[in-house]
Amino acid sequence: MIKLGFYGAAGGVTGSNFLVETDSRRYIVDCGLFQGRDARLEENYRSFGYEPRTIQAVVITHAHLDHVGRLPKLVAEGYRGPIYATEPTIELAILALKDALGVMEDRDRRQDQPLLYSHEDLNRTIDSFQPVEYRQPINLIGGDQLTMFDAGHILGSASVMIEVEGRKLVFSGDIGHYPGTLLPAPQPPSGADWLVMEATYGDREHQEKDRLAILKEAIDWTVANQGVLLIPAFAIERTQELLYLLHHMSQTKQIPDIPIYLDSPLGIEVLEVFERFGNYFAPTVKSEFRRDRGVFSLRRLVLTPTVEGSKDINDCPPPKIIIAGSGMMEGGRIHHHLKRYISSPKTYLLVIGFQAPGTTGSYLLTRPESLTLDDRHFPVRAKIEAVDVFSSHADNSQLIDWAKQIKLPLKTGSDPGSGGQVFLVHSDPKQAAAFAEHLATQLPNNIVEVAKLDQTVELS
Repeated sequence: MIKLGFYGAAGGVTGSNFLVETDSRRYIVDCGLFQGRDARLEENYRSFGYEPRTIQAVVITHAHLDHVGRLPKLVAEGYRGPIYATEPTIELAILALKDALGVMEDRDRRQDQPLLYSHEDLNRTIDSFQPVEYRQPINLIGGDQLTMFDAGHILGSASVMIEVEGRKLVFSGDIGHYPGTLLPAPQPPSGADWLVMEATYGDREHQEKDRLAILKEAIDWTVANQGVLLIPAFAIERTQELLYLLHHMSQTKQIPDIPIYLDSPLGIEVLEVFERFGNYFAPTVKSEFRRDRGVFSLRRLVLTPTVEGSKDINDCPPPKIIIAGSGMMEGGRIHHHLKRYISSPKTYLLVIGFQAPGTTGSYLLTRPESLTLDDRHFPVRAKIEAVDVFSSHADNSQLIDWAKQIKLPLKTGSDPGSGGQVFLVHSDPKQAAAFAEHLATQLPNNIVEVAKLDQTVELS
């Protein structure tokens, strides 16, 4: 008997954590942070729904914190086995976890909030990583196997197939939006008995507007108004994509020569990883990268890893562009720029990433009259635009196309339980329910259901 447990990213978007269990083996896929406001953050401190000491292997789909952020906590509570991931994912996850610990230490000093894990736990986690290549099977326990497939979401991201007792469980991870800027299209496995699939954007289609056109429009407005273009960006993937597009626009004289600040220490470190793993890019970008390794550089690009460098941005007269973390505006240096610029009608706030409910970013998208940061109130007079063409998540039709490429067992006769099952995760309940109804019409011979948090399913 194979059991599948949903201990995160079920009934919500974040906190990815799934358990595959037999009588003698236990594997974990992802171990991520719950993200959002205080109610969600508290879930990170609760006990896992299983005993970490009994887990024999952990598999990571990609390096975003909602997929890796609780790995050191898992180790702190007794896990001692390998953590499998692609090599770029390992490098990016190490950076993300170190940065997260720094954020927690700062929060502990300011708010007396306990740390989720220690430096010792983090170092032990780092020592446990083991690299995996795409489409190269890895032996687990008792003949079980692990195979990873390019998910096209961020650098090194993977969909995961675990073969247990001759049956195949596929975990989509986050599936990339395509055509993307830097990465190839997702490459799903050819078949599965059960599928655990993300549905973050399962209820909508992304805008068709061109990424370059959106950037040019925002930059032209900023220059015309002698203002400031603020772009909150996730340090992993989105920041590097922006630099690549801005480099292209600068090289082709589509934008004026104005200062561009990358005010994200983590984003700067991640940029170095991208420059080392150009072989993971899409074929056209890979070819370009071989000819010109400066595809992420610009003449007036200023990197500000230090606090002093960040403060110096204030002395630069507009127009200027500031790319800063965090992507959901929950913390990081974007807060300092929001305090300084959100009340000016000459500020253009371009929101290009997913904003989880309850975050500062999602609040600003309601176009409020004021914003409260660190107990101070700031009138909101900036121009605020949100676009999803930069999304690294597949939309409704792309998710369906991805799922239909995976051959699932069909129902036999009148037995409704005989077909392959699809469990939807990484989505708000209403969105997931809508997508489940739609996907079921596209996979009429399979069972589609929305997973619930702390649910355990027996797979027969």
